[in-house]
Order: sequence, then structure tokens, then C-alpha cells
Amino acid sequence: MSRLLPQGWINGTLHTLNVVRDLGGQGNIPHPSLSVVRVKPSAKSRKTQNLKWRFLPEKTDDPRPFAGRTKRGQGKRLYIEGTCGTTDPWEAAKVAISASQDKWKALHRELEEQQAEQVHALAVYWQRWYDSAEQEPRHNRSRWLADKLNLWNGNACLALQPWATNKSVERITSNDFLEFFLIVRKHCEEKGSTAEQTKRQYKTLIRHLFQEARADFPALTCPGFPEIKRQVRQKRHFIHEEWQQLVGVVNDLTRGAAQESITQAEYLNLHWTPTNRQNQRNWVDLYDALHLQWFFYLRSMDAPRLRSEWFSKRQSEAGTEIVCSLENVKGDRCKQEILAYRPDAVENIGRILQRKPAGWLNFPHIKRQAGREDESHVGDTINFLLKRACEMASISTKGIDWTTCRHTAFRLTLEDFPELGTPQKIRGFADNGQISADMLEQHYLHFIQREDTAWKV
Repeated sequence: MSRLLPQGWINGTLHTLNVVRDLGGQGNIPHPSLSVVRVKPSAKSRKTQNLKWRFLPEKTDDPRPFAGRTKRGQGKRLYIEGTCGTTDPWEAAKVAISASQDKWKALHRELEEQQAEQVHALAVYWQRWYDSAEQEPRHNRSRWLADKLNLWNGNACLALQPWATNKSVERITSNDFLEFFLIVRKHCEEKGSTAEQTKRQYKTLIRHLFQEARADFPALTCPGFPEIKRQVRQKRHFIHEEWQQLVGVVNDLTRGAAQESITQAEYLNLHWTPTNRQNQRNWVDLYDALHLQWFFYLRSMDAPRLRSEWFSKRQSEAGTEIVCSLENVKGDRCKQEILAYRPDAVENIGRILQRKPAGWLNFPHIKRQAGREDESHVGDTINFLLKRACEMASISTKGIDWTTCRHTAFRLTLEDFPELGTPQKIRGFADNGQISADMLEQHYLHFIQREDTAWKV
């Protein structure tokens, strides 16, 4: 080796020496970046420290998980390194060559072992299971498949977990699940959402994949999962003042047309443009959609498929009432009739049906295919306009989406008509709104009662 050191190393301004270029190192060197490094002295200690060696292979050639990147592939790449055990750069170079060779060989042995295990990794059974799931007919198929893809490929997903991609399925342990659930919780907290429901979704998917793997390992059992706490949080909803403000702003944006009894021709003649969703006719459509939610507690998936033909008037002992006959409901259940509990439903829904007497009710100009309505742009348009209206009404948009309006309808109905929450009537009200009585109690009545008690105190 050359015995001439760079002047920068001698005077202390240079802290890295390339083993080949600066120290004349020869032999089977793992990577040209192999260097000897002088660790900068800390503020607490000025003592001379032993030199270190390090190199950084090409990403495509790096056998480490995530090619050596920190934060599970999201951070910076780390050097492969070790200590030289000497302060002499010439001796350090010899150690660096030998030690880096050993380390490089060990990493590649680990890689070979990983490749052997990857044949039966959870990722293999994911692809097998998903390919099969794609062929199965199911309600809301596209959305269901998208949700599963997000669990595998989204942020904080299974595809980023080495135990799911590099470890044989029969070697996966409960500790792997524990570490993964900690990652999920952190990710959800950063988004400001609860992790419990997401954990349950991952648990269900992982169980499906283990079931798929039993074709190769008949005796395979799924390890236990960490306990998932059932924590019920108050649903985001508009309070009375916010709802009134929102409806008022939307009506103003329609220039009062939403509250007028206009014909279909007059409705179609309202200002509309395909290049800007914030136009008069679209605001009328949002106004109508809000009131359909307000009176009938509809699910977000119902928004794109509601038809005028599903609504009718009938006489009862209480007088005239509006009935919504949902022909497509969650889980492909039988046709269901929903009654409007508020007395002004007849007048409001009557105006909507007058201007849209047939066909799609929500944003009828948006094209959609029968049976695949959820794949249209109706949902995106509603959510966009809802948030814009909230901004103009000075209402926070955090956590706001179309489901918020369903929560609002349930919550404010129970506030306005407390008798619906009594044991005698709650089940009937729940059935009418396509929800269980238990869900009504947990997500709405519980918080209403708690707030009422706090107010009285």
C-alpha cells in the first residue's frame, strides 16, 4: 500500500479515506466505496478513537431489507460498516478489506435463505387469494377489491413488512403481528384516526391468507393476534346550528332555486358547465342530496343509485307520508322501505321529485352504469361540493365526508325526538334507518345522554 496520506487527513480537515484510491488497497473489495472513517470527536471527549470502515452498495445489489433504507424503506440508506480496532489508517485498510468481505458474504447468505423462504411467504398466498377473489361475484365488487389492495399495498401496509414478504408463512409469529399493529397504530394516530377498525380489517385479511396457505401446509394455524380494544368514539356530525348554516349557504349558492317549486325544464335550464363543478344546478343537486340524507338516513353507497321511482306518497293514520323503497341495499338484502320521521318531508321531497320526476336523483347528468353506480363520479362530486360548502359556511372540514350527513340525520333526529330512543321505539327506528339498535345506542344515544347529564350538572 502507498504510504502517502492526503494532507487533509494529516491536518484533520479530511475524515474519510477511500481504501483503494487513498490507501492503495487491493484484493476482493465488495464495493469501490469502501472507506476508512475517522469518527469526529464528541463535545464530551477529545480522545482519539479507533477508525471505522464502511461502504454503500448499489440499491439493486443491496441484500438488506429495503436496500438498507431506514423507516421501513422511507428513510435514508445506511452504510454497511464496522470497527477497525486501530487508529492506524494502513492497518485499518487491511481490516476493512477482510471484515467487509466477511460481512458481504454473510449478507448474501442471508439473502439466499430469504429467497428460499419467499417461495412460501405470505405475499405468495396474498397473490393467490386476490386472484381468486377477483373472479368472485360480489356486491360493490370494485370498492371491496380496492379496500383489500390498500391493505396490502397502501401506507403502513402488509407488503412493507419483511415477515410478510421474506419469511415462510409457517415461521410467522404472534410477535410479528404485535410489531405490525404498533406500526398501524402510529400511522393511524398521525392521520388523526382510530386504529382499532383498521387492525380488525388487517386481522380478517391475514386470516384469509393463512386459510389459503393451508393448501400447502394442511396443519398450519394462524398465530394469535394482540387484543383489539373496542373503543366507541363519537361520530363526526353537524350540530343543529352547523346544519342550518350549511343548508342556508347551499341554498344561497343555488340563488334560491333549491327552495322553489320548479319544473324539470326549469331545473335543466339552470346554469351548468362541465368544466366547473361549482355551478347553480350542481348546488341544487347538493341541496337535494342533503335533504334525501336528512329524511331517510341513507348510506353513502346509496347516493349514486337513488332513483325517483323509488319514492312514493301514501296515506296513513297520521296523514300523507313519503316512502323510500330501496331496491338495492347493503349486502344485497331484500328491498326495504324507509319512512321519513320529520313532518316537512312531504313538502321537501315533493319539490325534489317535481324537478327530477324520473331517473337518477343525485347529479343525474353524471353517467353511470346500472349495477356499478359506485364506480361513477357521483361520490367524488358530492364530497367535493360538501367540503366547499362547509368552508363557505365556516364549518371545519376535518373528518367530513358524505357519511357525516348520515350521522347527522341520526343524531339530530334522536335529539329532536327523544322518544325514538326509548326501549319501546328504538328498534323500529333502527330498522327504518338500516342500522341496529345497539349501534344507535353506542354511537348516538350514549353521547347524547352523557352530554345531557353534563349540561344539567
